[in-house]
Amino acid sequence: MKFLPILLATLGTVSAADFKKDIQPIFEKNCYECHSQKTGKKKAGYVFDDLETLKLDINPKGVVVPGDPGESHLFTVISDESHKAHMPPDDNLSKDDIEKIRDWITEGAGLTKDVPKLKAIAGARKKDLPPIMTWINFEGKKIKAGFVRLEGENVILRMPANSQEVPYPLNKLDAASQLQARDSAQ
Repeated sequence: MKFLPILLATLGTVSAADFKKDIQPIFEKNCYECHSQKTGKKKAGYVFDDLETLKLDINPKGVVVPGDPGESHLFTVISDESHKAHMPPDDNLSKDDIEKIRDWITEGAGLTKDVPKLKAIAGARKKDLPPIMTWINFEGKKIKAGFVRLEGENVILRMPANSQEVPYPLNKLDAASQLQARDSAQ
């Protein structure tokens, strides 16, 4: 029982992504050129430098679904390099930046410090969710999941919706996806 206060103190210090400190600089560096009031560009209708406008896109049916990176269009287009609308268009965010955005969304996608974190503890659990990739099976069906590891003749994929690890037979993937699995394992 004497360890309970230590455990509770540790849980209370789960690091949370801070929009102004962690996320806004990523948007400024990679997104403002095409998505900002300052430049006058609102490509696809998205603006990231006007917090009142951005707030409208953070909702259960918005581009950012608070608490659920797997359902957030923003997270999909920045983490899936093969997505037809991949952002930024001619570059990729660093894995660290993608993780910060994933954590921010998982924690509730708050824009100010005074907004309570929806899922700070869940964010710590989902932190290990790898970047979402597109996998194509031999029937041509697409699977959106993160690569975890190769295990025998299976690729272990992590599903974004529930973080569940799923073994998928390599020989049931098309040649490009098999190569993607082997490259990811290195």
